Amino acid sequence: MTAGPTSLPSRRGARLDGQGRHQVLWCFHTTAMVADYERTRDALARLVGSRCLEENHIADPAIGRRGGMTWIGDNSIEIGEPILEGGAVDRFVKQFGSHMSSLAVQVSDIDATIAHLEDIGVRVASRVEDVIVFTDPRTTGGIVIEWYGAESENDPRFGTPIPDYSVDPILDVEMMAFGGAVVHDPSSSAELLAGLFGTDVTFRHPDAPIGDPRAGVSLGDMTLALYGLPTQEESQSAWAHVYRKPQTSNLGVCVPDIEVASEALREQGIPVVRRDDHQIVVHSDATGGVILVVVEQLLDGDPRLPSFQ
Repeated sequence: MTAGPTSLPSRRGARLDGQGRHQVLWCFHTTAMVADYERTRDALARLVGSRCLEENHIADPAIGRRGGMTWIGDNSIEIGEPILEGGAVDRFVKQFGSHMSSLAVQVSDIDATIAHLEDIGVRVASRVEDVIVFTDPRTTGGIVIEWYGAESENDPRFGTPIPDYSVDPILDVEMMAFGGAVVHDPSSSAELLAGLFGTDVTFRHPDAPIGDPRAGVSLGDMTLALYGLPTQEESQSAWAHVYRKPQTSNLGVCVPDIEVASEALREQGIPVVRRDDHQIVVHSDATGGVILVVVEQLLDGDPRLPSFQ
């Protein structure tokens, strides 16, 4: 891992160019679908300073959720609770429980993105309100990806004000460090995903322990961290959760000092799955379903690092 930057590039007031070309601009949001939206919303506010950007209902069967975007550090996570029996969110929570469910990227032209994906054999599974596309995870290494092609009215990168904290957070989160996923082969999945996004493979650590990322992919403004798919025993030990197939798996947050963070969690009685010299894995029981990985350094090759800007 590498030390974090002293400043971050600003995207506030950004505009889509709509030039008819596929381009991933940044990570639109990570996503967690949960049984109890308010529980997860409030837990993340207390732990990492999550701030609500919106709360709404989406009745489209391709989604079917109550919830919305919240802001952590310098990026967004969508939290959703099922509202439609048999809808996509309902099916996910019934199958996997409360957990990370997908990753969304902001694109400059959704039609150009669809054409690009179809040209390289990636199947579009659904299209919502013209500007949102979900691709079939069987064609993207097992990861559910949302491709978003509009200027969201609730995105600070398009000018939405970031609200004040609702409570003083336990952890001083500076940045959303990464979104994580478990996959069969991190190296080959990184190549595949970097090709889909039109970005770069940021690192390869094929011999990293099962609980550390083995490859990374740039999302334009942060990193997608790819972990090896663990055995059941490894999964329980590393994550206190059993992964049986590839999927998004955790959310990384960056703090100034991991020792200070560790002591704050201990004082507040927050359950921790494991701790080593560079990370703390917070138990999902403390967050309402989100496995948090607390770090004090960004991953190698992260696009926010000064040498990669």
